Amino acid sequence: MKPFKIDRAIISVWDKSGVLPLARKLAANSVEIFSTGGTYRTLEENGIVVHKIEDLTGFPEIMGGRVKTLHPLIFSGILADSNNSGHQEDLKKVGASGFQLLVVNLYPFAETFHAGNKTDSEIVEMIDIGGPGMLRAASKNFNSVAVLSHPAQYDEFIHRFESNTIDEDYRRSLARDVFIQTCNYDSEIAKFFSGKSESLPDLWLDHYRKSSELRYGENPDQKAALYNPESMPDSVPFTQLQGKEISYNNYIDCIAAYRVAFEFRTDRVVCANLKHTNPCGFGLGDTPLEAYRRAVKADPVSYYGGIVGLNRPVDKTIAGEFTKSFLECIIAPEFTPDALEILKNRKNLRLLIPDEDYLAFPYDVKAYGKGLLIQEYQSPDDNEDDWSLVTKVNPDESFKEALRIGWHVVKHVKSNAIVLADQDGSIGVGAGQMSRVDSMKIAVRKAEEAGFKTSNTIIASDAFFPFRDSVDLAAKYGIAGIIQPGGSIRDEEVISACNDYGMFMLFTHKRVFKH
Repeated sequence: MKPFKIDRAIISVWDKSGVLPLARKLAANSVEIFSTGGTYRTLEENGIVVHKIEDLTGFPEIMGGRVKTLHPLIFSGILADSNNSGHQEDLKKVGASGFQLLVVNLYPFAETFHAGNKTDSEIVEMIDIGGPGMLRAASKNFNSVAVLSHPAQYDEFIHRFESNTIDEDYRRSLARDVFIQTCNYDSEIAKFFSGKSESLPDLWLDHYRKSSELRYGENPDQKAALYNPESMPDSVPFTQLQGKEISYNNYIDCIAAYRVAFEFRTDRVVCANLKHTNPCGFGLGDTPLEAYRRAVKADPVSYYGGIVGLNRPVDKTIAGEFTKSFLECIIAPEFTPDALEILKNRKNLRLLIPDEDYLAFPYDVKAYGKGLLIQEYQSPDDNEDDWSLVTKVNPDESFKEALRIGWHVVKHVKSNAIVLADQDGSIGVGAGQMSRVDSMKIAVRKAEEAGFKTSNTIIASDAFFPFRDSVDLAAKYGIAGIIQPGGSIRDEEVISACNDYGMFMLFTHKRVFKH
């Protein structure tokens, strides 16, 4: 294979990381370098022989740099196919010569756009014109030109340059990277010109790159991978301190556990135990250990092999308690050194710190064949002033926290969902049944099996009661009241049943049904 020879290069970069070693290597091998503006000054000030683009074109940089590389002598040199005799003749006619290397990275448009403190004029000025044009031209002509579009590519290029292995497959891969970058770059610009919308976007323009392959998907015969937004290529949803690789199912469960534990507004410690995305135990306490034991008590059977979410740092006291059970993952904002020392003996146990910025996403996205179903993520915050009392009996202040807990937890339980709760956490959860009364029966049974008294507790329901049967059952077990969205054609029948039994009922006027 004939070595790929580089005689002439253009280097024009916004991000100058790593550009000096690259340029020195090229100059030391008699490559003629042309550059613009700040890049030219950086190279010259560091003793690298470099020529100005404007000396080549005979046309000065104008309009504050808006026009500097947009010239036929530049683009003809980039686009000329070295194997096309017609192209080579045309170069001679216009007095141009070919380039074999282009090193360009783009103005930081997305960073400027998302900074939050920039004017429209400042953002627009970061729309690169010449850069994408040159990158696309060089990529189209990858047979004759190698194109470097990111500093992370420099080390491999230098190695290949030294070993004469800048082959066609490598140049093709560099061209592919260019079009991935310009596609993402243009989509960010399109978002800017689309303006901020309060509703769902007309075009779904986000781009994702494979971050890591997972062992398998939901089942062993399914392949799976984690994809990151192009704007956050090196980010992770959870920082893993120890344990086995996070699986596909773990990721889904861990995000659910994070939301249950971290979205509840309280000054107390919150602990949430989850199994298959459903909360099986939710507890509050004055210490992590107290909250954890309360959550475990609600369902010590389902909790086995589950996920724990804790909204406070894990200390040595609760770490010792964790070692008494088999758990898959523990999510917390911090793990103290003493806790890590205790938990390191459970080498398979995954210890995870959530990245709140990564996990904050306004949409819920699901595949629908070749299309996407997209909905807004339901806000975890409620305006409790919108809740209305619909019964004769008014709950006293002692039920306030139980109502808040029940309503929070039921949002995260698969429908049909029923949660029994008191002021310290859940006492029984009924999830995913085809009829609401069956979920009610399961929640009561779970509470009794855990040794809780159901009297003077509350029920939360994720959607309205279609019949009064669940109320009749609640009354049988001494449950004091109910919180639910309301909205059934039989609301009056259900309200009447509550009044008959001396129970209170609140309507939230917000359904939290979860498939």
